[in-house]
Amino acid sequence: MAEDTRTEIIEAARREFLAHGYEGARLQKIADQIGVTKAMIHYYFNTKKELFEQVYSRSVELMFSGLSETLEKDIPLFKKIDQLVTVCMEKAQSESEVLGFVLTESDRNTEWLLPIFDEHVTLEKGSFTKQLEEAASNYMVSSVQPEQLLLNIFSLCYYPSLSSAINRSLLGVEVDGDISKRKGIVLDTVLNWLTA
Repeated sequence: MAEDTRTEIIEAARREFLAHGYEGARLQKIADQIGVTKAMIHYYFNTKKELFEQVYSRSVELMFSGLSETLEKDIPLFKKIDQLVTVCMEKAQSESEVLGFVLTESDRNTEWLLPIFDEHVTLEKGSFTKQLEEAASNYMVSSVQPEQLLLNIFSLCYYPSLSSAINRSLLGVEVDGDISKRKGIVLDTVLNWLTA
């Protein structure tokens, strides 16, 4: 019973924090969502900050889990890039609100939240870096820093989901549908840049 209440509080808090951020969220609204008192929330979480950290940690894990596993797979470089793009695009599409929340709150509260982010997310890229270096030494790809390649992939995969309203208004483009077309464009962009 106690674990169910704790889980309900976290889920209600998740909805409130995703909608309003840390500053705009209210514990009373969280309590009202599930029919408990603020005192009950404080029984499980001493402060709003502690509850927020729980939601933030889970959100970070949801968005960025699987990246290291993909980068460290024992598969050819281009296949690895294909799988990484797929993982990023699927998460960006299915969890765009969570992605926006993590990025916005991390930017607003860098000193507070980046240590939590670092505690929950590591990006192992040793295998990926080695493959890039070998491919560059064999003239299969240009010599690029792995961080720059990853930054390009993340930008191309995440930004369209974060800016869907602007894309729809400014460009008349809907990105929320089938990701296979967008995935092809992202892969072409990345691989053409790498092999130029």
